[in-house]
Formats: sequence, structure tokens, C-alpha cells
Amino acid sequence: MPGDAVDPKRERSGTGSAAPRESRASRAEQTRDRILEAAQEVFGTQGYHAASIVDITRRAGVGLGTLYVYFSSKLEIYRQVLRSRQAEFIHAARLASVGVDDPRESVRRAFRTFFDWVAAHPTIMRMLREAEFIDPSLITDFYRLPAERYRDGLERAMAHGYVARTDPDVLAWCVMGMAEFSAVRWIVWSGEAMPGERFDAFVEIILRAMGVDAPRASSA
Repeated sequence: MPGDAVDPKRERSGTGSAAPRESRASRAEQTRDRILEAAQEVFGTQGYHAASIVDITRRAGVGLGTLYVYFSSKLEIYRQVLRSRQAEFIHAARLASVGVDDPRESVRRAFRTFFDWVAAHPTIMRMLREAEFIDPSLITDFYRLPAERYRDGLERAMAHGYVARTDPDVLAWCVMGMAEFSAVRWIVWSGEAMPGERFDAFVEIILRAMGVDAPRASSA
């Protein structure tokens, strides 16, 4: 159609095209991500109260004014670091479980994803353990709501016979607690990925706690 024709001058100059706007949006997103990465490191190593906005801007390589374009306060940055990382983990966990029907393999992949995520972001665990004292509302976001979703998933698994019948709420909190403290012990404190034999042992313990049956040996 005539109205869809491209003006060569506009194409060469970029005037009127979406490219400059997309480029600006991309740069803005990169700057925001850089601030969040810097904030995660500063909060995770210094703690919330010892960390300062200046520490974050220096590490991110941005000016104070630039930071305030994206975030209104230190507390907002802290919240956004945790929320953005949680969103990344949830996305990764969903991808890991796609197409998996075997309950044992599903459990293994879920916790492999969790421990790999912690290994990539060890300072997040330190921030989570401090969050209760910084902003109590974060406990709902990062513990209560995930526990409720996990409980619902366990209830469905119990209904299908994949997991042994028990109190799904208690089981959800027990499994989450085991995962968190194992991650702190073998990843955060050591500064390394969780050793393979430790991970295998953890998965087996979790499977027993859930009452997931071991695979039956095939008959000859």
C-alpha cells in the first residue's frame, strides 16, 4: 500500500523510526540492570544499614542523579533487587519443569535450578535473611506467598498419588527450610557450587520427606 512505503531519507536518518526510541529504552534498561547488580553486591556484602547510595552509584558507574531517575530511595532499590531476582528464579524454575512427567526427575530439576540460582547470586541469600528486619512486608513476598504456591502444588501432587498424603502446608515449609539452609551451608558460606554428592543426598532426603516412591527395577 502507498501509505506503507518507506521514505529513503527517513530510513537513512532514522527520523520518525522506532529505532532511536528502542535504543534509548535498551540503554535505560541496561542502566537500571547495572544499578541493580551493583546494589545486590553492595547490600549483600555490607548489609542494608551499612550500605549507602553513594556505594551503589560508585559500583554501578553512574551519577547520583541517574540513580534517582530509576529509584526513589535505598529501600526501593533493596526491594527491587529481591523482586527482580525472584522473578528470574521463577522463570528459570518453570523452564526446568517443562515436559517433565516423572516426579523424581521433577524434584531433581527444581532443586538443581534453585541451587544453581543461589550459586549465581549468593548475596541474595544474605539479603533475604536480612529482609525481615528491613521491610517485614518482604517476608510475605519471598516466603509466605511462595510457600502457599508450593503447598498448592503439593496438594495437587498428593491428589494424583505422586506425593504421600500429609499436611501440605507443613511439608512446604519444611522443604523450603531444608533447601534454604542447605544452600547457605554449601554455597553461600563456601563460595562454591553445591558439590554433586551433597546435591544427590539432598534430593534423596527430600524425596523421602515427600514420600515419593523410588523407581521400580524393571523385571528381566
